[in-house]
Amino acid sequence: MFLFTISVILLLVSAFPYIYYLLGIKFGKKTAPADILSGDRYPPVSVVISAYNEGKIISERLDNLIEEGYPEDKFELIFIDDNSSDNTRELAESKLAESGIKYRIFSNEKRLGTNKSYNFALGIAENDIVVTTDANKFFEKNALKILISRLVSDERIAAVCAEAKPFRESTAERTGGMESVYRNFYGRMCDWESANDSTYNFNGALVAFRKDIIGSIKENKGADDANTAFEAIRKGYRAVYVMDSVIYEKIPPAIRKQYRQKVRRAKRLIEATLSNLDLLKEKRVFSRRFYPVRIMMYVSSPFLFLAGSVLFFTALLLFSAPAGALVLVLLLLFIWLKKSSFISSFVLNQVYLFLGLLNIRKDMRTWESTSV
Repeated sequence: MFLFTISVILLLVSAFPYIYYLLGIKFGKKTAPADILSGDRYPPVSVVISAYNEGKIISERLDNLIEEGYPEDKFELIFIDDNSSDNTRELAESKLAESGIKYRIFSNEKRLGTNKSYNFALGIAENDIVVTTDANKFFEKNALKILISRLVSDERIAAVCAEAKPFRESTAERTGGMESVYRNFYGRMCDWESANDSTYNFNGALVAFRKDIIGSIKENKGADDANTAFEAIRKGYRAVYVMDSVIYEKIPPAIRKQYRQKVRRAKRLIEATLSNLDLLKEKRVFSRRFYPVRIMMYVSSPFLFLAGSVLFFTALLLFSAPAGALVLVLLLLFIWLKKSSFISSFVLNQVYLFLGLLNIRKDMRTWESTSV
């Protein structure tokens, strides 16, 4: 009975951050949709894409970017090939040469990762507003226009990011279904934070920021998207999640491939979280209401959840071995079969976060293509 009581306490404490955000999502403040600017009011932007081995998808991706329809006279593209071993650069150059948009292409002599590639682009970008976006993600109609409209709508906003969703065909797969549930909850959490102050939980798939405020991105500590948001917050500005600007990604159908992607993302998010603890001293809503709970969510909850789960099943097995084994089998079957449930997504993300913590000292700044 003692083990069972302790396990329940640990599981409840591990769930506290999620309950906190569920209540905030249900009853808290929400952001209003952005008012889209008219054509002549859009500011000039520099769009940066860093790509690695995206030969199978890069032409389609560039078509998607061009068809977004952002005014060509206020648009430049900086394309960086991060030492691909395929024909990514050649295909990109061929597509851009016939596009009519202003562009520049560079190749890294060795793998550098997004942070270093983006900082290089920041140094040569002609415009004050910089947009970073992935080579294997696809804009929904007006995604960039909506994002920029939100950024310039308030002088207190220094950085914004889009809502990332799996492609509809990806949700038919087990990995895509779980990711869709996770993304839905993740986006609403960030929207609640943004409505009250700021969020640092950005989607790197599409981010826009003011270069005069965010002059560089930390290269050695954490994800570029989270560090961009943190830098805006550190300078006294807001970092905002824009739910009506949507970008889609193809989720790897193989659990093994998604596993590597999710662990890498978890590790880099945790690293960014722990690298900016000085912001807890700030006297603002973000530092008092959200950041401490996020730290608990990413650092404490995975350990508490796994420890509580082990103790819970140990207690069940000690009480009745057949009953304990049956409950464990039923839970595993539920997670396997119910690919689009909140419980399945929650459990798997605790595992990913735990593995991210275990890999905290490992260099994971470079990435693998998910489109091959």
